[in-house]
Amino acid sequence: MDYLYRLIPLYVTVLPLTAMAAPENLSDWQNQRSDPDTTWTITQLLGDEVIAGENTDTGVGKVADVILDDQGNIQSLLVYSNGNQVERGFRTVEWPVKLFEPSDVLLSIRHQPSEFGNLQVTLSPEELFGQNQFSASSILGMGVHVEGLPYAEIEDLVLNDQGQVTSAVIDPDGMETASYWVPTEFGWINPDWTMVLPYPKSDIEQAGSYQGNSQ
Repeated sequence: MDYLYRLIPLYVTVLPLTAMAAPENLSDWQNQRSDPDTTWTITQLLGDEVIAGENTDTGVGKVADVILDDQGNIQSLLVYSNGNQVERGFRTVEWPVKLFEPSDVLLSIRHQPSEFGNLQVTLSPEELFGQNQFSASSILGMGVHVEGLPYAEIEDLVLNDQGQVTSAVIDPDGMETASYWVPTEFGWINPDWTMVLPYPKSDIEQAGSYQGNSQ
């Protein structure tokens, strides 16, 4: 999916964010991190079809973005409707949704089509973002600095079963190699909109890649 909504203004104050207690030692984290087969990612949500209820004939839109708080918790989904079922525009749906099936690219919400249609709608998605919230798609592609130098870009964000971002998949710039899987805190995002990792490059490159399910 093209991340068309990457330029949504982010109503956050970067410096005061409260960190999420990432491990100091990547070796310890490698032994404790979740099995990739039991995790899922932000890119599994972006572009997903959204249905109202459990009738797969009542598609009301697609996920345009995922709204996160400053702790990395999913707050809501930003859903874009093309006007077939309900009025065209963006709406937000609170997380968690009723059903998540990444293999079928399908999300079911609690609302019926008429209820969903009555939610606040706008053609300007930034109006639906509140204070201290992040656009997940804006984080994808963000630069990553290691040891004071540009090193990679964020390729994906990995979530736990409670819908919280716990780690990231990063793609080293200009390197024909596997992406690396590292723990992440939103408090590491600096005022230049870059994530600064506190780990040495050698440890990152030994951490291994994320091999979970993907679309």
